[in-house]
Amino acid sequence: MKRIKLKLLFFLVFAFLSSFLIADSAFAADYGVFTKVAVNVPGSISSVAQKVETALNSHNWTVIGRFNTALPAGDSYNSTVIVATNNVYDKYMADNGNYPLGAFGLPLRVAVYTTPNQGVVVSMVNLPALARTFSGNSYVGYAVEVNNYLKSAIREAVGGTPSNKQYGPMRTGRFPGGIGGGSFPGSVVQIANYSGSTDSNLLGVADLVLKGIEHNSGGWRLVYKIEKPSIGFIELGVTRNSTEKHSIEIDSGSRATSSDKFPGIDHSPAYPVEILVYRDGNYTDVSILGEMWRMKYYFADAGMMAFMSHMGMPGSIQGSLKQMILYGLAY
Repeated sequence: MKRIKLKLLFFLVFAFLSSFLIADSAFAADYGVFTKVAVNVPGSISSVAQKVETALNSHNWTVIGRFNTALPAGDSYNSTVIVATNNVYDKYMADNGNYPLGAFGLPLRVAVYTTPNQGVVVSMVNLPALARTFSGNSYVGYAVEVNNYLKSAIREAVGGTPSNKQYGPMRTGRFPGGIGGGSFPGSVVQIANYSGSTDSNLLGVADLVLKGIEHNSGGWRLVYKIEKPSIGFIELGVTRNSTEKHSIEIDSGSRATSSDKFPGIDHSPAYPVEILVYRDGNYTDVSILGEMWRMKYYFADAGMMAFMSHMGMPGSIQGSLKQMILYGLAY
């Protein structure tokens, strides 16, 4: 009898520990920042992009922006990025307003681009990777479910050959390490802080930031706005041609071949850049991600030499964003 009890105890302990190991495996898995959805997709880039938009809109997501990525001189291929949001997903990742900084992992960004070897490709930001970094390990499981759901919906609409290849920086941990890396939200850069945190406060501050975007001289343009003051944030997504071109050129360097000079086109979903107006206790903050950290997050696979030879780029981007935001807030 004692031996049976010991065996039962051992079994229960083993089962208990195994459940943690299985759960932790999702958190400790290698995730790429991006994931392919389908390759060799039939049709033109514009027709495929339209099919992606229709699929998202008909599966409870709302397309809120779209832009054509600016590519390096000499690149004869094309990329279109589609930006979409979902109320339930946004609310979940921001912990129902308790953690508005989680919005830095939003929104969904899907790229449709042409390549020399795989025809038209559809890829997107890898939601489990972003959820793990910006919201936390406990959000990964739900993000995996949504990721798979979206891939199925898009594939049904566009056809082609399904692909689940993850790419870009591959990480086991939550955050990028090494020079320029570090934890989140330690990577958040506060631009301004105001007393008051009502929905009206957030909307008023966001309107001022929008004025800065509208009148900026740095080439930035607004792509999307996610207006969720009830759950603590308003996010504005901006991009500009020079930053897109330069980023793709840098990321292409170590992977370029004679037949594919700019493979960095597959990193198109790294943009737009996020500007977050959010509730911080009794205050309204305006913040961005530190651009060195953001570049490391989305483009670390370019290699250390690429980063070392373009050390001034992140500071230039961050300075331009800050100038634009402060200009608007001065209205």
